[in-house]
Amino acid sequence: MRDGHAIITVEATRDHVVAVFNRVLIVVFERETTLSAIAACRRAFDLLERKYPDGIAVLTVVAENAPLPSQEARDALAALATGAAGKRLRRSAVCFEGGGFRSALVRGVATGLQLMAKLPFPHRVFHSVDVAAAWLAPDIGAHPIRSAVDTARQKVQVRAS
Repeated sequence: MRDGHAIITVEATRDHVVAVFNRVLIVVFERETTLSAIAACRRAFDLLERKYPDGIAVLTVVAENAPLPSQEARDALAALATGAAGKRLRRSAVCFEGGGFRSALVRGVATGLQLMAKLPFPHRVFHSVDVAAAWLAPDIGAHPIRSAVDTARQKVQVRAS
């Protein structure tokens, strides 16, 4: 990347990619939300915590046709967000891609759950990566984060083919 920060892939499968860019943990769910992805997020948190002790940000991108996570995966994600890793977060953004009723419904449910969870960090739900990235880390900027997401996403597509 031009700004001197490389994208580090922590894990890439046909379902997801977990990567770090600058102080941002990037998680892209193209298909299933697996426990392996959540374990990779923990590893990425540890990697980022050493480099950015003042806090990190998380951008989660969920593809339009990705199924809802299992109850086990939802519980593991909640434990990650409210546990030790959550205390290291400055901000978290989730981007549910796509338009139409299903995507709007999923964004609405995610927003409601986030309000009930009382997360220890600011968290918002978005419809686009660009808007999410601009809110998540304005000091880094939307364009470099969007480029990092696109680069990380190519790892999923390579695995899927």
